Amino acid sequence: MKNLLNYAIAFAIVTTTCLNCSVEQVEIEATETALDFEQPAVSFDVMDPCDNQDPQARITNNGTTSVTLEIANMEGTILHTVTDLAPGNASGYLTFAPDTIIFSVTKSVTGVGDDKVSHEMTTCMSFDMEVGPDNVLLPSVPFAL
Repeated sequence: MKNLLNYAIAFAIVTTTCLNCSVEQVEIEATETALDFEQPAVSFDVMDPCDNQDPQARITNNGTTSVTLEIANMEGTILHTVTDLAPGNASGYLTFAPDTIIFSVTKSVTGVGDDKVSHEMTTCMSFDMEVGPDNVLLPSVPFAL
């Protein structure tokens, strides 16, 4: 009878301990919590880096003489002017309204030809111009942002 009482007490302790410890239940709750987390839907419009941004242009002078850039529309209205851009420098981006734009690059030295290019510039477009080492505007085209 003495052993039976000891076994009953031991059984009660083990049973109580087993019922109070619920490691599996905690793991299940953690998994359920992770599954309940709703991620917001990703919109491709949010990832678009350009949202009807006006076109822009800049010029880099890798030549040996200063250059001047004039940006004008087809009516001849001067939109921006970068005067005497020294060799080795670049202008900042200049923005303007969408239109057919004329880019005129003049050099400060006689005997070196000036350059003019025209492009249809729409929203979300950029145009990087570069004057090469021979003081001539290198061929380039506008690109979408």
